Amino acid sequence: MVLMVIAKLGVVAGVAFATKQLGVWESPEHSAVLLENARESLRPYAQDLKDRICCWKCQEKCMEEFEPKPWRESFVDSWNDTIKKAFHFLNQVPTNFHHFMEDVEKAVTDLVKEKDQKIQKV
Repeated sequence: MVLMVIAKLGVVAGVAFATKQLGVWESPEHSAVLLENARESLRPYAQDLKDRICCWKCQEKCMEEFEPKPWRESFVDSWNDTIKKAFHFLNQVPTNFHHFMEDVEKAVTDLVKEKDQKIQKV
């Protein structure tokens, strides 16, 4: 318990220190420049991802054949898909539980009505 609190405090302190060193807490203009630099740094990776998606969706527009992903990237993508599906399942639990409870209530009500009808016939 104590170790978990210390670890969380360490993460928060590390993030605060990193943002201070990057200058995120300075003027809005400086933050805008940092954001633009981050966008420029990520642009090649985003373009590569767009090309892969386009190649997957529309085969006629593919310029080149992509090599299969290395095992490590494939594992990470599978892990991320599993996490997404788990959270989607958890998101659906209240709805499914509500439907289950409605079905149980209906079954119990039908059972009670059926017993009442049998008693009245006798």
